[in-house]
Amino acid sequence: MSYEISKRAKAIAWLLTLVYFASYLMRKNFSVMMANICIELGVADSALGIVASALTITYGAGQVINGIIGDKIKPQLMLTIGLALAAVCNVAMFLIPTSIPAMAAVWAINGYAHAMLWPPIVRLMSMYMNSTEYGYSAVRVSWGSSIGTIVLYLGAPFLLRVMNWRSIILICAAGGVAILGAWLVLQRRFFSETPELSVPVDDNKKAEKKKGGIPLPAYVFIPVALIMLGIILQGMLRDGVNDWAPSFLSATYGVDEENAILFTVVPAIFSMISFSVFDLLHRKVFKNEVTCSAVIFGGAAVFAIILYLFNSFLPNIVLAIAMVSLIIGCMHGINLMLITVVPKRFIKSGKVSTFSGILNACTYIGASVAVPGFAMLKEAFNNDWNVAVLAWGIIATLGVAACICAVPLWRKFRKEYAD
Repeated sequence: MSYEISKRAKAIAWLLTLVYFASYLMRKNFSVMMANICIELGVADSALGIVASALTITYGAGQVINGIIGDKIKPQLMLTIGLALAAVCNVAMFLIPTSIPAMAAVWAINGYAHAMLWPPIVRLMSMYMNSTEYGYSAVRVSWGSSIGTIVLYLGAPFLLRVMNWRSIILICAAGGVAILGAWLVLQRRFFSETPELSVPVDDNKKAEKKKGGIPLPAYVFIPVALIMLGIILQGMLRDGVNDWAPSFLSATYGVDEENAILFTVVPAIFSMISFSVFDLLHRKVFKNEVTCSAVIFGGAAVFAIILYLFNSFLPNIVLAIAMVSLIIGCMHGINLMLITVVPKRFIKSGKVSTFSGILNACTYIGASVAVPGFAMLKEAFNNDWNVAVLAWGIIATLGVAACICAVPLWRKFRKEYAD
């Protein structure tokens, strides 16, 4: 059954989208400018890599920690603290002297701050929305990440012509503070009390209010483990392909490195479309999100094999950009299914935030393996990026297998417990 999306739900969705946009604005800004920062500071790429890695580690670990904490405190409070702390860290990065250890320490705290945002966002959507509204909101909130990426990758190069990188980070902090102000004002209006929904979905809320919630069936942890594997594989492809796409296109097609930014923006724009497409696919065709993920992984495998074959026999840069964008778009679709939709199924257990944090952390396990792994793989084969492309296809195929294996028990879990 579908229900009309209320004005309140729409307003909440766009408010959370704004918060997630702020997260990307204050979390991705440093990595977007790393090439310029290296030149300005006169340090090696590997030195700044330590700073970027510090954020990735604390962000991934923080997802698990804050996911568990997030089920024990008000999600509004956690989100407020995380957003405020992230803004403070961005201001600190503007103020501190040039010291790799000091920068890494600040950015590690920043990573943990941002890990305080996603679990409460998912919990708030689960608590205050019915299934239709949740799907609507999940797509919009995901748009926040894409819009943040586009703004940074298009805006940073322009601003770097007239100011230094520290000033740009300060501008991002100012944007974060403005959005924090909007959040503090509006969240009191929308979350001051449990809204009266027009649909009988909130036996779930009653269950969540019970101490500890309704116990989960033991068998559910088998499909959850397989879903976690699928998310790890998704993280390998989402971040691994996205981060190395410019180098792949430069080495394979001789594209000027200075234009590589364009190839990062194209997938980001495409991802906004893919969120809506895959949400529609889930609602209208494959209503089991794990089945839907298997289909999406299959699409990514096909796109990777097409790219591999064309690179081998009939190279075409336009087709290469299209296939890379489609692969990344598919990974955003799987992110929507497995990291945004799946946690909602645990609302009766009172552990939506916990599962949201754990599942989201798996993305960064995959990313931490793939980003250096794909580079080492191509170097082992005489710098042939097409070997890495073949690996993309294999990883996507493994994703299909993991999801298919999880489907039967996940279907049982939804029928007997979640739905």
